Amino acid sequence: MPRLNIFIDGSWLFKICGPGKVLASRTVFPTRSFSIDFSKLNSLLLSHVKKYNEKCKDFGDLYYVTSIFQLPPEIDDWPTYYDYITEESIIIIKKNIYAREMVARNAVASGYKNDSIFHPLLRDYMIPKIKDKRFQEKQVDTSVVALLVRSAILNPEDYHVVITGDSDILPSIQIAYPEYSKNVFIATSHPDELDSQHRQTSFSLSNFLFEIEAIYFQDFIKDIIYADFAYKCDNCNKVFTTVHEIDHRRRAYCTTCASTRTREFKHKVQLSYHTLLAA
Repeated sequence: MPRLNIFIDGSWLFKICGPGKVLASRTVFPTRSFSIDFSKLNSLLLSHVKKYNEKCKDFGDLYYVTSIFQLPPEIDDWPTYYDYITEESIIIIKKNIYAREMVARNAVASGYKNDSIFHPLLRDYMIPKIKDKRFQEKQVDTSVVALLVRSAILNPEDYHVVITGDSDILPSIQIAYPEYSKNVFIATSHPDELDSQHRQTSFSLSNFLFEIEAIYFQDFIKDIIYADFAYKCDNCNKVFTTVHEIDHRRRAYCTTCASTRTREFKHKVQLSYHTLLAA
């Protein structure tokens, strides 16, 4: 029986889950990080494959590939020794590492392997590059390609999905595994994102042929957000979450829209009341 193997470019996914990025921008809290539910993500991907082959009902290997810096013990002393390193930059990097670790732990808790999570030692010369967003993580890209190609060759009857928006990954897969179009597909952010600030997909999917259609995360925000219950507001179309389920007979409104509608309703009632008094 064919299975679904999942390969996540964790560094890219972490970026698009950031505040103000493509996923968070579709929610009622765009300035907060988007919390992804990996179990829901897995279910979404599997249900997508089953549209093409209903025999695919289980998962194969799940890889969350990312790079999380290991902090050297003397890092807090760096601002004293290096004039290009500030205490603020150290604090920012520590927070970033903590956030990456939390996402990686959630992925592992949902069945992803932890042996594809790399921990390179942070060096002092990397700090300015990281601060200016010039630091390049090539180990993640090459590992995603190598793992997927190996899986596709060893398991030609399986399906393989790569979650990425990196411009180098698909061309590399195409070269190493020319038969990619038959059983490989992609999950990414939509390349036609209207807001240029939210465009995270740097390659053109039109250059690649897939028998299985791509999944665009913008279309499934409600289905992959970590929450007890998630809804799309019937007024503003933003995704919001609740602890308790909303009665299916009621329209789903986020807190802001619900408050606005309540105020408008009260205003209309008052106008009607005053109109009756004046009659």
